[in-house]
Amino acid sequence: MRRKPLQSLLSRVFLLALGLSLFAGAWLFGIKVESAEPAELAPFVIKYPNIQWFDPVYVADEKGWFAEEGIQIQWAGEIPAAQLATAVASRSIDFANRHTPVVLMAIAGGARLKLVAAGAKTTPERPHMKCVVLPTSSIQSVKDFKGKKIAVNSFGAGSEYVLKEYLKRNGLDKDVEFVVIPDAKQEQVLLQGLIDVGVLHSPYCEKVVKTGAGREVFNDYVVDDGISGMLPYFTHTDFIQEHPDIVRKFLRVLVRASEWTNEHHEEAGVIFAKRRGLDPAYAESRDYYKNGIIPDDVPVQWWIDLLVREGKLKEGRIIAWNVYTNDYNPYYQPGQK
Repeated sequence: MRRKPLQSLLSRVFLLALGLSLFAGAWLFGIKVESAEPAELAPFVIKYPNIQWFDPVYVADEKGWFAEEGIQIQWAGEIPAAQLATAVASRSIDFANRHTPVVLMAIAGGARLKLVAAGAKTTPERPHMKCVVLPTSSIQSVKDFKGKKIAVNSFGAGSEYVLKEYLKRNGLDKDVEFVVIPDAKQEQVLLQGLIDVGVLHSPYCEKVVKTGAGREVFNDYVVDDGISGMLPYFTHTDFIQEHPDIVRKFLRVLVRASEWTNEHHEEAGVIFAKRRGLDPAYAESRDYYKNGIIPDDVPVQWWIDLLVREGKLKEGRIIAWNVYTNDYNPYYQPGQK
């Protein structure tokens, strides 16, 4: 009877030794033993369009900065500029970069979009767009636009509205003819004499001017020091609610690439040319708002006021502060201007 406790103890020692030997054998022969360590998380996939104009997202992706934040850019292909807001609204893509009035009109139409970063700005050296004519043209200033045919890449965006505003201020808004021609085709149409003025965006305006095919008359900085030129990034409000941390990470990388671009314009242009299959001699970059922060209501309100004057937007339909946010920008401090 006294031997049973001893037998029980010996049995337990034997089983423990057996377990240890099996584990050691598995380790020795390379047999995988499950551990409590979590598996490495897969990157979060962001659907993003192949933007036609310069975009720091190309820079960030080229340098691997998204991967550092656990993000993978899934390139959705080139989406026509006029359809970018619709693509984000339908959630075919997650973010896009488009001129402010286009996004505002989409919001006015019911799209649940939100501006989350300021993006590029118009400066004298790097404007949003340029008005270009043939080198031999008699046009020297906006006063000479009277009776001329002007090409814009689309109606309802900056190339139409900003130029119309400048013409109106010079008493010429009723004396010109607008036609829609994509930027990529305007040089050819200009050379054929089918238009008098092309309103071109980068990189097309650089190519026309640098090759001598055309010359710049003025750019959009002439209108209120380029306040209309903000080219913001936006996303769907549902995406923000579902993935707030991803929005913050995306913006952290975007700001990093934008600030780098501000310091390395030439190299940034080369990366853009590589990604878009362009001649690097004609590919330039843009200037970007500091840390991607939308400074205040002004660049948004400027467009709201203009769209109301143009009869495109009902007064009070959109409130400036309600269509943008800096709250997901990791570099923004509340109350910061």
